[in-house]
Amino acid sequence: MIRQVKHIIKVILIFALVMCWGITLGYTNNIAKENNTVNFYFENGNINASIVKKIEENKGGISVVGWTEKSLQTATNPDLNRNANNLKVLAIKGNSSLLFDGALLFQDDKDGCLIDTETSYKLFGSTHSIGKEITYGERKLIVRGIHDGTKSNIIVQLLDDANDVLDGLTIDGTDMTLNKIEEFKTKFGIQEMAVSGGIYHGVSKVFSMVLPIIALVLILIKVITYFFKVKRKPVLKIIYISMAIITVVVFFKITKLNLSIPLDMIPNKWSDFDFWSKMWKENVEKLQYVLYMKKYGIDIYNIENLIMSGLYSILTVILFVINLKVNKVKDIKELIYIVAVSVLCTFIAVLTIWSKFSFDVNVTMLWVLYPLYICGNYFMDVHEKYFKYEKNEIIQEIRIKETVTS
Repeated sequence: MIRQVKHIIKVILIFALVMCWGITLGYTNNIAKENNTVNFYFENGNINASIVKKIEENKGGISVVGWTEKSLQTATNPDLNRNANNLKVLAIKGNSSLLFDGALLFQDDKDGCLIDTETSYKLFGSTHSIGKEITYGERKLIVRGIHDGTKSNIIVQLLDDANDVLDGLTIDGTDMTLNKIEEFKTKFGIQEMAVSGGIYHGVSKVFSMVLPIIALVLILIKVITYFFKVKRKPVLKIIYISMAIITVVVFFKITKLNLSIPLDMIPNKWSDFDFWSKMWKENVEKLQYVLYMKKYGIDIYNIENLIMSGLYSILTVILFVINLKVNKVKDIKELIYIVAVSVLCTFIAVLTIWSKFSFDVNVTMLWVLYPLYICGNYFMDVHEKYFKYEKNEIIQEIRIKETVTS
C-alpha cells in the first residue's frame, strides 16, 4: 500500500511540474510575439492623428498606426436595446495588425469595429456577434471580429477628418537600427523615448526559460566535475568535452533559442568603455521609463500575462527541485517508468491547458526536456562505477612496481 502511495505521489509531482511549466509557456506565448514594432507614448498631448498621414506619405514606406484610448465609454445594441457601460475604446488610425494578433480591422474600414468577449456578451448575450451592428456615440458600426490582444473593449478606426490627440504611435521596426529610429524621431518631431514592442514578450520568455537553463547548468556541472576528476585519461576527457558540446547543442535545438547581438550594440573597439557605459545608462533609463509610464489596454494585457508567467515559472522551479528529491532513479527499469509517466503526463497536460486556458503548448520542449534531463542525469551518475580511475589505479600501479623491483 505504501509503495502504491509513493508511486501516486511521484506521478502527481511530475504532472504538476509539466502543468506549471506548460502554463508558463502558454502565458508567454499569449503575449504578442511581434518583436519588430517600435512604440512611442505621447504623455504631453503634443502629437495628433495627422502625423500618421505624414509618415505614410513619406517615401520610406514605413507601416504605422496611431492610437488613442478613451475610458468610461458606452456602446449600444439597438436591436436588443442592450447597453455596455464603462468601456475602454481604442481608436486607431492604421492597420490593427501592428498592435496585436488575431482579428483585423483595416485602415479603410471606418464602419467596422472589433469587440472583446465580455462586451459581446453584454450586448448580444453570446460571442456570435460578428456581422451585427452596434452604436457607439453617433457612429453605427459592424462587428468584424472578437479580439483578445488588449484590455480595450472596443477598437474602432478614427474618421478621416478626425484630428484627435494621440496617446501613442506604433511603427514597423523591421531593419530599424537605433540610428534609424533617432533619424525617424528627428524627421517627424517626436521627442518621446522609443520602446520596443517585444519588451514584455522578451521578459516573459526569460521566465519560461528558467527551467531549461537550470537543467542545462546541472548537467554541465556534472560533466565538468567528472572532466577535472580524470587524470591520464585523454580519451575520457574527449568524451566529456563531446558530452558538454552535445548537451549545449541539444539545449538550443529543443528550446529553439536564437541568440543574436544587434549591430548597434557592438562597439568599434571592445575596449571602448565609454560606449558600454553610455549603453548601460540608456538601458537603465529605458527600463525606468517603461516602469513608470502610463499603461494602456495593450500594455495591461501584456503585463498581466507577464506576471502570471513569472508566478508559474517560480512554481515550476519549486516543483522541479521537489521532483529531484522524490523521483530518484536507481536503475534502468525505474528510468523507463519515470520517462513513460512524464510523456503521459505531458499528453494530459497539453489537453488540459488547451481546454482550460486555450493555450497551445504542444511544443517539443515541453515533451522532451524533463525526460532528457532524467536520462542524462541517470547515465552521468551510473557511469562513474564503470570508470574507477583514481585511488584504485594508483594503488595497483604501486603494487606492480613493488613486484617488479622485488
